[in-house]
Amino acid sequence: MTMSIELISMLMILTFLILLVSGLPLAWTMGATAVFWCLILYSPAILVMLCSRIFRLMLNYVMVSIPLFVFMGTILQQSGVADDLFDAVYVWSGPFRGGLAIGTILACTVMAAMVGIVGAEIVTLGMIALPNMLKRNYDHRIALGSICAGGGMATLIPPSVVFIVYAMVAEASVGELFIGGVLPGLLLALLFLGYIVIACWIKPEWAPAAPAEEVNVPLAKKVAMLKGLIMPGILGASVLGSIYTGVATPSEAAGIGCVGALVSAAINKRLTWKGLKMAVYETAKVTAMLAWLMFGAQCIIGIFSLAGGDEFVRNWVMALPGGKWGVIIGMQIIMIFLGMFLDWVGIVFLCMPLFVPLIETMGFSKVWFGVVFCMNMHISYLSPPFGPSIFYMKGVVGDEISVTKIYQANLPYLWLTLLALAITMAFPQLSLWLPSLMLRH
Repeated sequence: MTMSIELISMLMILTFLILLVSGLPLAWTMGATAVFWCLILYSPAILVMLCSRIFRLMLNYVMVSIPLFVFMGTILQQSGVADDLFDAVYVWSGPFRGGLAIGTILACTVMAAMVGIVGAEIVTLGMIALPNMLKRNYDHRIALGSICAGGGMATLIPPSVVFIVYAMVAEASVGELFIGGVLPGLLLALLFLGYIVIACWIKPEWAPAAPAEEVNVPLAKKVAMLKGLIMPGILGASVLGSIYTGVATPSEAAGIGCVGALVSAAINKRLTWKGLKMAVYETAKVTAMLAWLMFGAQCIIGIFSLAGGDEFVRNWVMALPGGKWGVIIGMQIIMIFLGMFLDWVGIVFLCMPLFVPLIETMGFSKVWFGVVFCMNMHISYLSPPFGPSIFYMKGVVGDEISVTKIYQANLPYLWLTLLALAITMAFPQLSLWLPSLMLRH
């Protein structure tokens, strides 16, 4: 059957949207769209080609690191590191107005480097920090927003699974992406902290001062509270340090991290059979979800490319006004729009096979674009109508707080993330400086 690529593109998008709106999971939506249009445009024999694309994906060694990093993070979460971390940072940030929210952002930043799972961070800190903030009459814009936005930083701070999947699709270095995400991730955390400090200074009623007995803690006790974080901290530093120095590949570092997480939990007497079983279940669930999304995306991209879609998208994007930077900004707008409706995994597999070749043609770094992409995906976690962070938080608060209030709380952090995205785009060295030092070793 002969159709123009413009018509094929429109009809494929329409098919995709109809199946998605009908409630079909994203993986099945992509796979069903691919099979349907494969049978209309070509013969059933082409389906064999789709299987070969999936098989090549399964042979990618980088995929090994995904379940290992997820398992490492889940073990650390099960071992109660979040409770120790929040208590430790709060006794140091407590004297400041808004200290609980400041402590939440700091805890999220450190947890992102240990756990790297957005949902786990938001749910865990939502149960630990939110009751304390509401008990002290914190405004919901500070309390809810700090947890949703802080938890989302796991998309950007290594060992982020988002980086691993992007590296696999873009054929980029996972190690360079991990290291490249450090400074932009810290920039985002500083912007969030700055907002909380300034907002609480302008409107003190948003975050009442902490009781004196909570903040006047002897220095010796403050230092002692850091004890439970020593092993997890050494573990996180060792994993990233081994990648940075080139001692281990990301997959090898992830394996070492798993062993270290088990040892850390055992030393802190937090390793239980129940916790281990839950960690294995969670790892299997996340890995299976990612695998099916990868397979579905490979199918739909394979059919679209075979129909000439990659060339169509390339010509359309390159025709955007503003030259190279107009193309980059156009890509960001497309991904922000898709992030309002799709999971980040779907966006990686739908967009990166089309965008990355264009990035290389224009002379931009794949590592820089990967960091920019992950910053963009942080926006997707906060964006209405389907921002995952919003619904993770809604699951924690139940019927006590409306979804509208959570949306409102996220808005300032959403604008700050857009600012961080613009800075990361405008100053590529923010993402490339540390990887350039890594390459000199």
